[in-house]
Amino acid sequence: MSDAPVELGALIRGHEEELIKRAVEAYRLSPLRLPTPVDGPGMARLLSPILESLGDALGPTLVPTLMPESSSALVPGSPAAREVEKSAGMVGAILAAGTGSGFDAAALFYALRDVLAEAPVGAEDRVALRRFAEWITVVAIDAFAAARVQAERERARDQLEDGTPVVQVTPELPAAFLVGRPDGVLCDSVLSRLLLLVVRVGARVAILHAGGLTDPARPEVIEALRRFMSHRKVAGAVHLIAVELPSDAEKAWSGVASEAGATLSFEPHFDRAVERALPLSGYRLVRS
Repeated sequence: MSDAPVELGALIRGHEEELIKRAVEAYRLSPLRLPTPVDGPGMARLLSPILESLGDALGPTLVPTLMPESSSALVPGSPAAREVEKSAGMVGAILAAGTGSGFDAAALFYALRDVLAEAPVGAEDRVALRRFAEWITVVAIDAFAAARVQAERERARDQLEDGTPVVQVTPELPAAFLVGRPDGVLCDSVLSRLLLLVVRVGARVAILHAGGLTDPARPEVIEALRRFMSHRKVAGAVHLIAVELPSDAEKAWSGVASEAGATLSFEPHFDRAVERALPLSGYRLVRS
C-alpha cells in the first residue's frame, strides 16, 4: 500500500486481500497465541467477513473532504457497525468450537488491530480504527467465552442425560430415576425415554423416582411433567407412582396431574412403589 493518506473506506475495500495476508502473518508471529501450526487459509476465511462488513460500514464515499465522516461510522453499538460486530462475534464462536484457546482468539484480533492501525490514513481515522478494532476484539472474546460456556452446559446435559437411568423393573413396569438439577430440555428428554418405554411395553404403571432431584418442584421440572402427563398415552392410561418426594413437591406434582387428567400416587420408598405397582401391572405377589 502507498504511504499517502487515503480515505478509510477505500483503504479497506481496495486492499482487503493484502490486509488479511498481513494480519494472518502477524497472527503467526504473535507471542500471545499457543505455539501450534497456523491454518493460514482458515484464518483468512475468518477475517474476510470482518473486513468486508467494515468496508460496508464505512460507506461508499471517496471524497477526501468527507474523510472525518468515515471514522464517525466506527461507533460501538451503532447501526453502521452492527454487521462488523456480528462478524466478529461469529469468528469468536467459530474459534470456540475448535481446539483454540482464548489466547488464540485474542492474538488473531490483536493482529488485525495492529495491521489496521498501520494504515496510511489521517490521524483521526487511525485512532478511531484502532479503538474500534479493540472493541470488536472484546466482542469476539465475549462470544468465544459464551460459546465455550454453552458447549460445557450442553456437554454436562448430555452426560447427565446419559447417566439418568430409565429401566424396566419388570418387562411391563418402567421406571425413571431423576437426578441432579436438570433443565427443561433434559427433563423432556428423560421423560420422553420413559414415554417410549411405556408405549413399547404397553405399561399400565410407571415409576418416577425423584429422590435424586435437587429440587423436584423447580418450574422446569413441573413444566416437563405437565407435558409428559398430558400425553394421550399417559393421561388416563398409566398410573404414575412418584417416589421420595418432599411434601411441598407432592403438592406441585399433584396439581399438574390433576390438570393433565393423569393418575398419580406417592410412596416414600422404591420397594413400596414396586410392591404397589406390580399388582397394577398384572402381577400377583406371593410372600414366602
